[in-house]
Amino acid sequence: MLLETVVLSHVITVPTSNPVTVGQGLHRPRRTVTPGWRGRVSPRGPCVLALLLLMLGPHQGRTVLAQTESRLFVQVFAADGSPVTNLTAEDFVVEQDGVEGRVIRAEIVEEPLRLALLVDDADGADPYFRVLRTGLPIFVDALPRRSEVSLVLLSGRPRVVVDHTEGLAKVKDRLNGLFTNQGTSAGFFDGLDETLAGFDQQLNWPVMVVVTTDGASKVDLFRQARYTDFTERLASSGVTVYALGLSTPRGDGFQTRLVEDVTRLSGGRYLTLNSPSQAVTDQLTVIAAEISRRYAASLNQYLVVFEAPPGADAGARATAGVRRSGVTLYLSADGRPRSDGLTGAAARALAIQEVNDAISAKQAQLTALQAEIEDLQREASALVGTTQQAAGGTAGGGGGRAEPWNAGEVAFANGQMDEATAFYEQAHQADPSWGKPLFKLGLVALNQGDIATAVAYFEQVVAVEPDSEEGAQAAEFVAQLKQ
Repeated sequence: MLLETVVLSHVITVPTSNPVTVGQGLHRPRRTVTPGWRGRVSPRGPCVLALLLLMLGPHQGRTVLAQTESRLFVQVFAADGSPVTNLTAEDFVVEQDGVEGRVIRAEIVEEPLRLALLVDDADGADPYFRVLRTGLPIFVDALPRRSEVSLVLLSGRPRVVVDHTEGLAKVKDRLNGLFTNQGTSAGFFDGLDETLAGFDQQLNWPVMVVVTTDGASKVDLFRQARYTDFTERLASSGVTVYALGLSTPRGDGFQTRLVEDVTRLSGGRYLTLNSPSQAVTDQLTVIAAEISRRYAASLNQYLVVFEAPPGADAGARATAGVRRSGVTLYLSADGRPRSDGLTGAAARALAIQEVNDAISAKQAQLTALQAEIEDLQREASALVGTTQQAAGGTAGGGGGRAEPWNAGEVAFANGQMDEATAFYEQAHQADPSWGKPLFKLGLVALNQGDIATAVAYFEQVVAVEPDSEEGAQAAEFVAQLKQ
């Protein structure tokens, strides 16, 4: 049966001369936990038990234990907030109605973060792909170091292009070379369904991250019955889904509505944007930081497996504790303690970890941005036939348009749209036949919701450089925005 609710209530103590303090732990459960017990055993040494009310629902969860076994996840902290990691099964106590059960094993869970990254590379994602090629590698860099990531592309038939065993460097290499698959729609729901089925059932906390547009999808193949089955399997799998939804002028919203529902059901997070900009990278970094925070909170946990006898009352109250003084316990049915359930030194220790994760994410973002600036400078140098030095250096002759262009790119990447507009206008004035600054002025206007101005700029791009990459994209934008 699937555990539906876990409530940690007041603390009770086994009579002892030196009781320990047990804090409160909270979490929304997903996994099968059926309490069960054997005979009465006298406590050995100081022990305090946190009261845990287990209410079991009617659905059958995935089978990971013998039928007579149940499990809990327990974090144990010393008074200074450091995790206690040297306990054995004999140190744990599990009781129901004063009857102690047999603890079969207790072991620290040492599991890397297993994550599947699903990217919509159908042609509807075209407007976003330049910023995605920048933002997605930064997202990977911002994940916990012990991460195993697979990459799934959704255009046409969903397919795994990098397996989780191939390493993060291979994932980033593949992301750096991504292009949209023209003339295709996204096999979106199939991608979600098959990725969920592909996770190893023994994983405790797998994660799915979806980056999708609201463009064309194979909605005609969608069936409500399949979706109902999918959501039931999702609820019992322990998979958490995060998503970034990217709006397009002609999007029908099917994919973004679907993934918003899936993130809510799984306890994940859904973010959305309405135009290409540096904000794509920022939002991906937000998702990576949230994943890192939750992963950090799940570290140094014991998986405690205990025996449940036949006929145990599924709704009875259960308690769990350790035979050690001066410690604090946090219990969870599915191994996902929330940071707001921690107090004192334990909360401070987790906060420090979160700050370090945030610093690492920002450093990765800064490194990638600097690399992009240098690429743009080299591109500008090639266009004007001069040699540009690295950022902070001086430009050679003919750099009249390149210098404001580079400054505009930096401002645009930082979300400083007014400054970006001024620099792009300078670059356009320096070379009125150059389409790039006009295209970026159109994107700025689109970002600000000024459709008429955006169309005017895109039409100018088509007029001055109809055969360029920007000209092709601008023509598509004009056609979409005028509908």
